[in-house]
Amino acid sequence: MDRQLKDLLDNKNTDDKMLDVVIRNGWLVDGSGNPKYRGDVGIKSDRIVEVGKLGKVQAILDIDATGKIVCPGLIDAHSHTDRTILANPTAESTIRQGVTTEIVGNCGGSIVPMTKDSESMGSVSLGERTDYTFGEFLEAIKDMGTSNNIAWLVGHNSIRSVAGVSGQNPTEEQMKAMEQILREAMETGAVGMSTGLEFEPGRICLPQEVMRLAKIVKDYDAIYTSHIRNRADMVLEAVDEFMDVIKAYDIRGEISHMNIRYNTGAPEGALQKVLEKIEDARDEGFDVLTDMTPLNHGIGQAAAILPPWIRNEGIEKAVEMLKAPEVRSRLRTDCDRYWRFIHRGEWDRVYMQTNPAFPEINGLSFPEISRRWNKDPWDCYFDILAAAGSKMDGVGLVGRLFTDEHLRETISHPLYMLVMDGYSTRIDGKLAEETAYPLHFMGMTYFLTHHVREIHTLSLEEAIRKMTSMPATHFRLHDRGLLRKGNFGDVVVFDFEVLDTVSTVEKPLAYVKGVEYVLVNGKPAIYKGEHTGVRSGSNLLR
Repeated sequence: MDRQLKDLLDNKNTDDKMLDVVIRNGWLVDGSGNPKYRGDVGIKSDRIVEVGKLGKVQAILDIDATGKIVCPGLIDAHSHTDRTILANPTAESTIRQGVTTEIVGNCGGSIVPMTKDSESMGSVSLGERTDYTFGEFLEAIKDMGTSNNIAWLVGHNSIRSVAGVSGQNPTEEQMKAMEQILREAMETGAVGMSTGLEFEPGRICLPQEVMRLAKIVKDYDAIYTSHIRNRADMVLEAVDEFMDVIKAYDIRGEISHMNIRYNTGAPEGALQKVLEKIEDARDEGFDVLTDMTPLNHGIGQAAAILPPWIRNEGIEKAVEMLKAPEVRSRLRTDCDRYWRFIHRGEWDRVYMQTNPAFPEINGLSFPEISRRWNKDPWDCYFDILAAAGSKMDGVGLVGRLFTDEHLRETISHPLYMLVMDGYSTRIDGKLAEETAYPLHFMGMTYFLTHHVREIHTLSLEEAIRKMTSMPATHFRLHDRGLLRKGNFGDVVVFDFEVLDTVSTVEKPLAYVKGVEYVLVNGKPAIYKGEHTGVRSGSNLLR
């Protein structure tokens, strides 16, 4: 190990006048959106103590960043890394992109709370234990240590499952159980509640259920994030439902990945009308934003296109029904929802992301799976879900969802933060087998390489702002998101000209190149382009 690095990690700095880390001569993109400028950054313990020209000040670790970009650690405000963190505490694929903080538990499907009897919300790797309260899981993560900072949302679908709610109308006892679960999560540090209203089991709930739970979100001054109920023909009504919640309690809100998929029946000018609704709410004083992912492709839940009737008697009965020819025949004409282009026969837009039964087909398109299995795509789809059993809701698809024009319009819009909507994974072990898709390895970097450097959708300074101070402010991640004296030492050094996403659909298992140093709370997680194994991340609790 490099001597400077070893001394820093051994905490050998006993000189009050000596800094732990100095990053010299870099182009500082400070997270504010202001133009870059040459300067230095000094770090002592877990905090930035100086920004500017530091002269001959001494430090244990002295980094020459001449010609390189120095920016705050990136914040992925829409992550599902709670699903993988136990199997990947060093957050390999995301920390190597410069992502120092991830906000997890999105789309209603937080990994916890979970009981032995509750339905899986899509865990990739929960470990041997299958029952956690929200607080117990956060304590387990704290004891294990992580390379990244994690802020935690609690998912409405997970709350529903643990409370034993399966129908549209929970009993008063079940409502009180959900309220208690939500309060426990808030008391132990959740930054907010997420809903996933296009997914089981949340899609069958009535608006008044979410409204009642939102009162508790307000009690704790937390945030409400929502994968809204519809982003196709009823997208405007779905946004109105979200706004009703925000305005009823004057709570901060985030419309998760507000994108309009093409050829799914959305009304003319839908995106403009949605943005007008958000702008009107902000003009009224409500703190509402949205976010966008980097690729034309997106990840989705395979079971979400199924009609509600197949889940009326629970997931085990649904698995049994999926094996029946007469049920399959009916489903072929009754799956016009969620990714509606599937119903229209556009299977060439759909790829297998992850499933527990047939990992060998992950990464293949459905036409490819169809040829390999000598079955039509619908039967392949039904077979995959049935074989997943109780983990059916964790089966993930990749879809070719958006046009280039749509990406440019949303990514550049001032109301949009830039997020990945993936999770941290790695190129080896079980996770490598289950997550063969480039997004997880290069999504945040792709904003910089493609949308900034190649097609100039927005400036480097604005892209960094949308991935640092903007989410830090909106989610109240105090003292993060800016290169400022007194802020936490989450800092990234990368070579913008060398920066390369590397991972492709054909060869997804590859880490980015060009990110040279990543410091998390003042400690190097990435040093000279390699992971140090350091776990200096924190649980960022409300």
